[in-house]
Amino acid sequence: MSEAQAAFNDEELTAFLDGEADAALASQIEAALRTDPLLQQRFQALDIPLAALQEGFSTQSLQAPALPTGLLPEPQKTQAPMQMVAGFALAFGLGALSVFMLQPGAEPVKAPGWKAVVASYQSLYTAETVAGAAQPLEVTTKVLAEFGSTHSVDLVPAQSVEGLEFKRAQLLGFKGKPLLQMAYIGPDGAPIAFCVTRSNGDNSAMQSESLAGMAAASWVENGVGYLVIGGQDQGFVDAVAADIRGRLG
Repeated sequence: MSEAQAAFNDEELTAFLDGEADAALASQIEAALRTDPLLQQRFQALDIPLAALQEGFSTQSLQAPALPTGLLPEPQKTQAPMQMVAGFALAFGLGALSVFMLQPGAEPVKAPGWKAVVASYQSLYTAETVAGAAQPLEVTTKVLAEFGSTHSVDLVPAQSVEGLEFKRAQLLGFKGKPLLQMAYIGPDGAPIAFCVTRSNGDNSAMQSESLAGMAAASWVENGVGYLVIGGQDQGFVDAVAADIRGRLG
């Protein structure tokens, strides 16, 4: 094992790919990746096979619209390429494919984190996309129970959020990590998503964001990352996020 390999564990490498590594760690990994082919191989070992990704997140099985070709960057030919494929789809608003490439002498292009990929697909949806997506209560209960049992978080209270009409819950994944999405319609008809996944980041207070031109709010608590996204009304999204966080305790 090379010195660079020994310097980073899988959790740190995964945090780097998720966009959750701090600036110092990200800089160290980027520098090592330019010169260490063995470290590049470790990144490949963390990769999700493209075929499995496409099958697991089929738009037909998820009842989601087709992913635009503009969200699928073409790999470039290099002398020593290292490709990290990461993606997910959500029946309401998730799904994309990102490519991580290294070229000798060039700055590495880091794959976007889960929030950015969520936003890229969320932006495709309209009210009509999910207007008829009501889910039987027993299905919702099962989805929330499966996710909650492995993450020690009870998401049942998030079904009733002031100002939102709950539609359905989907248990999917991002780079091998479970990712749960709850879909709603806002009072103005805007699709709103509440997404939850494991996070390697430290606990963080709720912060307002703009992702893919949409209002968003996110926070991290006890190793779990939360994101509310949709529409243009930042104040409304912030209020929804605060309401959900308060309901979850």
